Parts: sequence; structure tokens; C-alpha cells
Amino acid sequence: MTSSPPFRFTPGDFVTRRDLAIEYGGSTQGGIVASRQSNMVFLFTDPAHGSQFGYVYDGFADDGSAYYYTGAGQSGDQVLTHSNAPIAKASQRGSAIQLFAADGFIAGTGTKRQRYIGEFVLDPSEPVQRMPAHSADGKEARTVLVFRLLPVTELPPQLVDVAGRSQLPSEPFAIEVPTEINSAEFFETAGTPGQIAVRRESDLVTSFLSSQPDREFSRWAINLPAERTRLLTDVYDERDRILYEAKAIAGRSDLRMAVGQLYDYRRHIEVADLRCSVLLPARPSADLRDLLLDAGLGLVFKEHSAFTFEFAGTPRAPCHGSRLTPGRATPIRPSPDLPRVR
Repeated sequence: MTSSPPFRFTPGDFVTRRDLAIEYGGSTQGGIVASRQSNMVFLFTDPAHGSQFGYVYDGFADDGSAYYYTGAGQSGDQVLTHSNAPIAKASQRGSAIQLFAADGFIAGTGTKRQRYIGEFVLDPSEPVQRMPAHSADGKEARTVLVFRLLPVTELPPQLVDVAGRSQLPSEPFAIEVPTEINSAEFFETAGTPGQIAVRRESDLVTSFLSSQPDREFSRWAINLPAERTRLLTDVYDERDRILYEAKAIAGRSDLRMAVGQLYDYRRHIEVADLRCSVLLPARPSADLRDLLLDAGLGLVFKEHSAFTFEFAGTPRAPCHGSRLTPGRATPIRPSPDLPRVR
């Protein structure tokens, strides 16, 4: 890393991207620019034009306590690697994050002025969340990464106005995300299980998905803004509208946790006739199977190399009125009207 002069800008100063690159290194293109010369990450936002590319989440929180910045990638689900890695790894690399907002033009030219907003750090307790968006051409539904950045010093109110306000929703909502989405990007209210249990659950889910090649699976990411919490479900069968919660052990404590998690998840997932089921590595005891029946949940467990669908969950009664997603429910096998297990 070559030496560079100390960062001389104060919040409110103007600069062009060309002059900034000459002095501190980095590219003049792209919204996220990492400079090895100065060990800084420069972020550029353009409130006037960002929305046409789906960047409606860029901006300050209503109280100005945090700035939300949408990651790079104009098509497909954004990932934490490649162009987004400089933000995600800024803290461990010791890189300062400097935010600029487009604000007018250099007189007599078409060159945009960049106003320096200030230095930020990635929120260690809530660094990133996934949000629904569309590709740049508007044809593809996808998810984007939204980073939560905290100002290092208090910023003047006029700079908060220049950078704009975020359109992040303030009410709970859920979005479908690919099964490949890393659960490390989310927080689980039930606490973090041991690594061995996590690995076993992951292996169980992978085996289950592989055994159902004709199905389309995804996951649900549930955002709870008031609690600054996000939940990520295990598996969702899109065709049959079944939400699965996987557990590494077919024991009582694990099943009781699964029941609570599924009841919590389904309150926020607006799918008509949603069914919930527990996915286990072995057949549980008769009393625990009765527990799932009484709770209106289904049971799928692994026997040798195959999976047994012992009974289905009961479709959830509408609880959100007109908020429920319209559509015809698809029946699943087997019938939920089974006798009590003994």
C-alpha cells in the first residue's frame, strides 16, 4: 500500500470523483470504490437518480442515526462478495468508509459535484439485511443487500437532507429468498445453536432438497424493524405452500422449539393456506408426534436414505384479512385427517 495524504475533507465539502481518485486512489466508476492507496472505501449515492435502478433504500433513517446503503449488482440476488466485500470487510481491514452524495454540477460542465457527507462504520449489531427489488431493466424480481452505516461524528441536519431519507419499511414484512442465502446475514431470536447442530441441520436440509428434484424451494426472510431483528426460515415448498423447520435432533426440546418458531414465522408470511411442517433426521416418539398433530403441524422425517411424509399440517386460517396473498391452494400428500398416533 502506497502512502497518501491525510483525508482533508470535512462534511459539506465538494469534490469531483476525478480529483478524489487522483488524490486518494480508487476508480471514478461504480458506487462502491475501495482504494488500496489510502485504505479507504468511498461510497457514492445519487438520491435524484438512484430509484430508477431500484436503490430506493439509500438514505438516512428518520432520526438520522444511521445511513442505509444498497449494495452493488444490478441483476440477480446481490452477494456479500466481490463489489460488496469492501463494505462488509471494512472493519477487519481497518478501512474508513467515506460517504459522498451527488449534489449539482461544476459550473459550465456536465461533471457532477460530490458532497462529502462524512465517515461511517458498518453497524456491528445489524450490518446488513436483504430487501426486495427489481433489476435495472425492471423485469427481474430479486433481493438486494442494504448495509446499515453509523456516522462516526454527528452530522449537520442539512447534510442529512442532501443524502435523502431511506424508504425502508417500518412495519414487519417477509420476502422470499433463494435457499442459497447464507443464514449468517440474519439473526435468529431463538439464539445461536452449536456448530455441530447447525451442520447437522444443514446436511438434513441439503439431503431433503436433493430428494425432491421436481419441487421448487426457497426460504422466507422476515424483517422486524421495530425490534431490529431478522429471521430466516429453513425451507419453503413453493408449489405446495409448506414451510419446513429443520431440527438436528428428534427430541422434545428441539420439537418444542420448532413449534414455536413455525408459529412465529407463519404470522408474518402472507400466503393463503400456508401449511407448516417439521423436518427431522429420525422418527420422533408417539407423544411428540401427537404434539405436532395437536399443533396442526406436519411431520417429515428421514428413514435410511428416504424421507417419510407421515402427516401434513393444517392450513392456516386467515389472520390478516385482505393482506393474504390470493391464489388457489395446492393439496399435498397425505391427508391431514389422520387418527391420533399411538
